Amino acid sequence: MSTRFSEYAALLTVLLLVAGCGNAEPTAAPTASTATLAPPAPTPPTGTATSTEPAVISPDTAAQVERLHLLEGHSDRIYGLDFSSDGQRLASGSRDGTLCVWDVARQQEISSIQHRGGWWVFFAPDDAHLAVADGTVWDIASGEMVHRLEGHNPHVTFSVHGKQAASAGFNAPIEIWGLATWQVVQTLAGHSDRVFGLAFSPDGTLLASGAGMGPSDVSDFVVKVWDVEQGREVHTLEGHRGDVHAVAFSPDGRLLASASTDYTVRLWDVQSGELVHTLGHGDGLWDVAFSPDGRLLASGGVEHRVRLWDVASGRSLCSLPHGDEVMALVFSPDGTLLASAGYDGVVYLWGVAP
Repeated sequence: MSTRFSEYAALLTVLLLVAGCGNAEPTAAPTASTATLAPPAPTPPTGTATSTEPAVISPDTAAQVERLHLLEGHSDRIYGLDFSSDGQRLASGSRDGTLCVWDVARQQEISSIQHRGGWWVFFAPDDAHLAVADGTVWDIASGEMVHRLEGHNPHVTFSVHGKQAASAGFNAPIEIWGLATWQVVQTLAGHSDRVFGLAFSPDGTLLASGAGMGPSDVSDFVVKVWDVEQGREVHTLEGHRGDVHAVAFSPDGRLLASASTDYTVRLWDVQSGELVHTLGHGDGLWDVAFSPDGRLLASGGVEHRVRLWDVASGRSLCSLPHGDEVMALVFSPDGTLLASAGYDGVVYLWGVAP
């Protein structure tokens, strides 16, 4: 799952969601006077570690990355992961019907919400709510659903600044939702079948979408970049030969990564639409994520391992073994941890060896 996704920080302006919401599925829209809660500023990554600070995962330290911890508790495959804005908690969404929140330092589950459906999971800007890829929003403390996106497309992602959501499905235009009113404000038509990957650019002005084969069996296997406000297609990026399961923007918005079942991750220049690198895997891909400083790319999929890549050169730096297929990846906000999970239902925490 993509800026699945990965570089995604806190993603939703929750006070806009919960104003006037007292039950699981409120119908009243938030008022214009509702205050906006800005996400906490993440700790910027640094390139040098002191004796008391963990090292940042980077091209310079990739060779020292090892598995630090396993978070066990889910009973089925894990679809989505996200760190809170301060990096102290990690959320995981699983096919077993639960959304779990973990204390990263203690490696303990601290909250569990019963919820079937959804794919990706995101912390909201206040770190007190979770948004899920089926369009639902949950209060972590109470375990109650506070909003549901009432749309026809079941696959949803949220913008970093928390003002927009995008939903996609089968043989239907992508819908852009304004979260102040929970209404569709734009539709983006152009894909011939199913849309798998969705990601907003860091500033929310662009949306990337990756396509593949769905019910109609008319597949384009392309990545499209859209101007969200104008509803205009900016680029159609061609070259993949399989379903594009995940897309992710680099933290500075200049590069776009796309991960496909054709065994490749492709890196694109967002402004020109030109292909920068093609990164070859041993099997199909499920997810891809940039490190917070944009220098490193993590990818995972069917081949039971996470691969780390140098973004500048496209060089493979190392591979991290998994017990099964890898479906979700995310870096911590300070870049010192990488979380991965998938078919074995276990969350892996990776970091630079002390």
